[in-house]
Amino acid sequence: MNVRTQQRLFLLAFFIPGMAYLIVVRLIPVLVTLYLSFTEWNMTEQPSPTWIGVENYARLARDGDFLTSLTRTLVFCVVATTIEVILGVAIAVFLARPFPGRNLVRTAFLAPMVLTPAVIGLMWYILYHPTIGPLNWILSLFGFEPVGWLTNPTVAFVSIIITDVWHWTPFVFLLAFAAIQNIPADLYESAEIDGASAWQATRHVTLPLIRDTVLVAVLFRSMDAFEIFAEPFVMTGGGPGTATETLSMHIYRTAFNFFQMGYAGAMVVVSIVILVVLYSVYLRLIRTQVAM
Repeated sequence: MNVRTQQRLFLLAFFIPGMAYLIVVRLIPVLVTLYLSFTEWNMTEQPSPTWIGVENYARLARDGDFLTSLTRTLVFCVVATTIEVILGVAIAVFLARPFPGRNLVRTAFLAPMVLTPAVIGLMWYILYHPTIGPLNWILSLFGFEPVGWLTNPTVAFVSIIITDVWHWTPFVFLLAFAAIQNIPADLYESAEIDGASAWQATRHVTLPLIRDTVLVAVLFRSMDAFEIFAEPFVMTGGGPGTATETLSMHIYRTAFNFFQMGYAGAMVVVSIVILVVLYSVYLRLIRTQVAM
């Protein structure tokens, strides 16, 4: 065996496991879901799927529950991501300045990010609880009426957003803070010599130089927010009614409560297409911004 053949075998030894993972864990489930989306299959009533063409997709266009959960998910995605990016960048700018105990504050601020969404959901369920939750107890100390954090349909949706913001703002902070640390100190010294205030230095030096990092943070957070499942599932189960039922929860309920696997597959395919279209547009905008 010559050296060239040995090099090829060596490269294949690294290439094959990665490809096998992509095919088994990624590609095959997508292809199976795509096939199921063109079938009718109730697992409790039919032994195997029945081919029905695009009927599931036509049904989706008339399904008010699906369209409502999709709209609710998009609203959640936009609102939560916007708040997290603004707060994360603002806190990163503030904590980049020297002050006593700065390292301790940074470490404590990152703590929520290491907890799993299920744990976060359980923790905030206790905080929001109408009788044992500390939030209503604090309100009662100031003479306010208790709030139905998870029982009022409008407030419950806001409560889910607050929980997600608390959980993932540290992620945006981490990216923005790392980007700020790479800004040369000379630029701030030049701005100070020119008489720029702290706000002017932030606006004309910091924010333009971390713009690309912030755009990446928006991409990651919006993708994750679109798929939110565990936190509302643990806190409200989608209720009251369906006030906090996101698209992922609606798909889960269709597949595993009503066993409509073909129809749930169509929902998955539509959500993937929406994500691909949205993020193709978003990546094009990022490339345009970087090229400017």
